[in-house]
Amino acid sequence: MTATLTRDEILKSRIPKRSTLVRPEHPTAFTVREGEFLQLTDVQGKQVATMVAFNLHDTDERVSASHTRAGNNSLVLINEMTIFSQRYNPMMVMLEDTCGRHDLLYPACNAQSYLTDYGIEDHASCQEGLATALRGRGIAPDSVPDPINWFMNVGLRQRGRFEIREPLTERGDYVLLRATMDLIVGIAACPQDQNAANAFRPSDIQVRVYA
Repeated sequence: MTATLTRDEILKSRIPKRSTLVRPEHPTAFTVREGEFLQLTDVQGKQVATMVAFNLHDTDERVSASHTRAGNNSLVLINEMTIFSQRYNPMMVMLEDTCGRHDLLYPACNAQSYLTDYGIEDHASCQEGLATALRGRGIAPDSVPDPINWFMNVGLRQRGRFEIREPLTERGDYVLLRATMDLIVGIAACPQDQNAANAFRPSDIQVRVYA
């Protein structure tokens, strides 16, 4: 009997049209066309990949964590769930996931949060880094939405309090997504080193796009 290949194994036989190693403090932005695959790999393990996305042809339409929660009737993302825009249009579908734990609740870290929470000035952040990466595509900083935080592990304690825990990812864990519209995607390897979000040790995210 012939074993069934996973989508990831099939993609390994293809040459990606884009392959980028995203380092903490250096987010990136790029185009993903409808029907293409986006793979995000945690290179060393225990690293959050912060993702935002926009309709390539109308950047006023953007990813929405709240509509994604509502559209899937879930606080968590699992295989075959859809990522929605604020107009409730499907933007991506998650096809494979070797981690099983992602966050739809937290905003991107920003310079003010490091100052308020930790008394640190001028710390690299996902919000400012993504804004810089997206600026050349005509997207204003205040238009960068709350993200999808791949691999981020947020627990809920009594009375609804959040608890940021270390990611469950090990070296090489990944998510595989398929775009359902033409997109501009921004990815940050979160530089948070003051709490357990990245196990206090930010590292790299590998981005691959396949046609």
